[in-house]
Amino acid sequence: MNKRFPRHERVLYWCDSCNVPLLGKSCGRCMKNGRAVELSPQGDVRLALEGTKKRLRYLFLRQFGVQQLVPDIVVLNKTSGEDRAEEVIIDGRKVALLTYDLEKMDHSLTLRMDGARMLAHMHTKKLVRLNKAGGHMKGNYLPRESIASFDTGIRAGDEVVIEMGKFIGCGSAKVDAHELRSVEKGVKVRDFSQSGPQMPGRKAWTRDIVKANIPHLMAKKAKAEHELKDAIQSRDLPLTVSFSGGKDSLVVMDLVSSVTKNYTAMFVDTGLEHPETRGYVRRFASEHGMRLLVASAGDSFDENFTGFGPPAKDFRWCCKVCKLAPATRIIEEKFPKGALTVEGNRKLESFSRARTQLVEENPFVPGQTIVNPIRDWTALDVWLYIIWRDLKYNPLYDEDIERVGCWMCPSSLASETAEIVRLSPELAKSWQQRLDAWASENGLPGEFVHYGFWRWKELPPKMRALAERLGIEVRPKRADTLALRVLKGVSPCAAGGYSVEAVLEMPESKGLKRVAELLKTVGDVRLVEDFGVTMVEGKNANAKVFAGGQIAAVGRSPEDASGYFDMVARAALRANLCTKCGICVRTCPTGAIKLDEVIMVDEEKCNLCGKCSESCVVAHYFDKLAAELPAAEKDRSRSRRK
Repeated sequence: MNKRFPRHERVLYWCDSCNVPLLGKSCGRCMKNGRAVELSPQGDVRLALEGTKKRLRYLFLRQFGVQQLVPDIVVLNKTSGEDRAEEVIIDGRKVALLTYDLEKMDHSLTLRMDGARMLAHMHTKKLVRLNKAGGHMKGNYLPRESIASFDTGIRAGDEVVIEMGKFIGCGSAKVDAHELRSVEKGVKVRDFSQSGPQMPGRKAWTRDIVKANIPHLMAKKAKAEHELKDAIQSRDLPLTVSFSGGKDSLVVMDLVSSVTKNYTAMFVDTGLEHPETRGYVRRFASEHGMRLLVASAGDSFDENFTGFGPPAKDFRWCCKVCKLAPATRIIEEKFPKGALTVEGNRKLESFSRARTQLVEENPFVPGQTIVNPIRDWTALDVWLYIIWRDLKYNPLYDEDIERVGCWMCPSSLASETAEIVRLSPELAKSWQQRLDAWASENGLPGEFVHYGFWRWKELPPKMRALAERLGIEVRPKRADTLALRVLKGVSPCAAGGYSVEAVLEMPESKGLKRVAELLKTVGDVRLVEDFGVTMVEGKNANAKVFAGGQIAAVGRSPEDASGYFDMVARAALRANLCTKCGICVRTCPTGAIKLDEVIMVDEEKCNLCGKCSESCVVAHYFDKLAAELPAAEKDRSRSRRK
């Protein structure tokens, strides 16, 4: 089981009679039970829309000379890979793996057995015919003496279909066609078995898939509406719906509209939204007569880019600055007593959403309670609901793009970034220039930007491997990476008690005065500028923070020392990485925090409750940094947080 995602039945049921995928085990059109199709993790299947089907037809034509293999109904299953990696399911058979090569910057298809069987019936190119060959074929190289004929257009790296009597196989060519009979290792066989009657199934259309799944869709709609009614009735709060312009929020909008008309739609304009998405949201609201509130981030991204550098998958400061801060402001301004917000979060979207509950308090937006009625839905559930209800979706989805929000999001796939370049060349050019300038300032080669290494603070193994293949020297961590370097773990002090020491490394320091101000939220502070140190004292521990980033905490017990170090380090992070979003100001129950150009803390009002730190996304970056602590330190830190 993939531990990154919740327990989920990784099976897709397919009705062979109607030739459509099913949301349940039985077909609502012919009433027959479906055939189980085993899926690779994570099992979040979706329908291929027009742009994706167009790409698949092109790839089948380019690689095999056929395009009629791609019908109206195609299902994709996202799985693990270097970048884009999706199982292509046609007629209920896994025919190929669609991937994007980061080195070649191009899509390609890797055949599966059912794909080879289907192609063999279509007079495909890239076919290798064999005389009778003995021995085990799967995983081995084709014996050169057994090759009877082959397509002269085969080139090294091509996917090939292998045919031998009633047997069919698939593999990859390691040499060009003219060398196939002269080398020992010309074709590597991936799979090989009897051909079987794998002809294309009954031609099915979109209306068929809807008919087959109406009972399942009605049941999902009824359950979601019931949960929404209960959530609304049990809380005396104004109702809002988060409308991002994406497919999930579109479904949620329709569900809420079926329950009540008394709601307000909210759109957070991060300043980085794709122009098509921004226009779609406004058109949709106007056409449906919706009350729409727009929370704008303005120039926040530009103002913070200099200090933070480009956002990364493992350092998405942009979400805090451009999404959470505007959302917090609009909730406070328009709904001072709080709001109930319905969102389209789904567990299968990401690891961070794997434990999504029906109702949750937003820890980063004070006063906002979140309702997640489609948390257990798959992407296929969502798309079939949209088709069934005839909802007008964002046209970007028909361009083979899955993420339709921020156009330069580091969490997007490189394959989607390539599509953005095609669709919005001016936006892409402007972003490229900014990245190039940043790379130059940090002494990074042009390839660092070109191949997307900027999208990580710390490069994962797959990107290090790519750099090695390309012969590019890259540091495993970006120059502006945060780091926690342990000098001494928790250990007994000669004077009594226990201590822990480490260095908090940051791209730039805002000075000890800033740090001293935030340390007021964890104890009594004394700043000694002449010696470059700030001292802070808590109930059972005390600490020193030095201008060079060193932090030393001493406590009565190992837990006291480790726990206080945690609190002090978080305060230091907040002081140096503050984006002036104001969330801590709104969270503080005593009104002790004020924000002008910098955060100021009123010691007389602060009760050291820690709620400002809990609500700060920057403070939570410490959790990632703490992963570098020795195992014993991590265990103590976890126990304290619990």
